[in-house]
Amino acid sequence: MSAPIKLIIAGFCLLATAYNIRAHEHQHLQCWHCSSSTIGSEDFCDVTFQEDNIPTELIKERNINLLRSCNSSINSDHERAVCRKTVEEYDGKIVTKRFCYYTNKSDPVELCNVTTPEKNVRRIFCEDCLTDRCNGAAGLAAIFAAILLPAMALANQLAN
Repeated sequence: MSAPIKLIIAGFCLLATAYNIRAHEHQHLQCWHCSSSTIGSEDFCDVTFQEDNIPTELIKERNINLLRSCNSSINSDHERAVCRKTVEEYDGKIVTKRFCYYTNKSDPVELCNVTTPEKNVRRIFCEDCLTDRCNGAAGLAAIFAAILLPAMALANQLAN
């Protein structure tokens, strides 16, 4: 076999390998990763996620990645990655978080609402989902929370 043909075959093999690695990387679930308690993120990472409000120049400048690839280091047959969104109250402050989370494959997606958060934390909303960027979507529960949270705050102020 001549040298140019060997180079062409080697190049083709490298491209095929690179494509296979890239295709495998994309198989990981893509989730938004942010917290409304982080300075500057309250404009986009609140109860309602507003992708249009992400300060793209600042994100690039600080090399921050708001979209994470959820890949488990355990690589278990019993574990799966989910995108999670929580709305919780910490010391009277409402905080919305979006992140990758790992659950048992046998657990229902709704389990998030049943589990107990850390001490001194009151969970208002929790949702797991299984599609790329789904923890940024405003489902009915998020819309309900957006209406309910201000009403709860008002009721709390009136009670005091």
